[in-house]
Amino acid sequence: MSVVSKNTEAVLRQFAERVVKAAKLNLGATRTITYNDGKKKRRRQVSSGKLKDSIDYNLNTGVHLLMSFTMEDYGKFIDEGVSGTKYKVPGGSRFGFDGKQPPTGSIRKWMAQKKVKARDLKTNSFKSLQGMDAAEKDKQYDQAAFLISRSIKQKGIPKSEFFQAPFRMEFAKLPEEVLKAVSMDVDEFLKFTKR
Repeated sequence: MSVVSKNTEAVLRQFAERVVKAAKLNLGATRTITYNDGKKKRRRQVSSGKLKDSIDYNLNTGVHLLMSFTMEDYGKFIDEGVSGTKYKVPGGSRFGFDGKQPPTGSIRKWMAQKKVKARDLKTNSFKSLQGMDAAEKDKQYDQAAFLISRSIKQKGIPKSEFFQAPFRMEFAKLPEEVLKAVSMDVDEFLKFTKR
């Protein structure tokens, strides 16, 4: 690494660390989410914690400074939202459900993590699964997973901006910080060349 980029690199690392910390806090906090159909609901967006734990950054120094942020692949869908077949993400999204709906296997895993119970479609009350054999219980959970999957396809996934919001906020502060860091790098470079 050259002497010239030391301060600039430090500022960029601080920027990335603040973005990562804020994104993780956003995922873990109970927040009001506006769904694609306009309804609002307070909820946490952490199910297993896998997405939250995966958020990180890479800063490569050398001839150029290169920065990238990483997270589980599905994080982009939660951050930007996904338009459904019936309701669209307000402000638009790169992503949308056309013909396919989310896989029921993934929904079943989510149901287990969130301890979602099966409901009776006629009464909307929770079904008692006591007395059912394992095959019948699996059938009930598969049916519930299919209905949840179909609903997600129609309504989409709401935009949370758990990553975009802190990135924009920290990026707005960045130009001033980078200019200060670059001027400090130049001062150090001049001291180094005077020796």
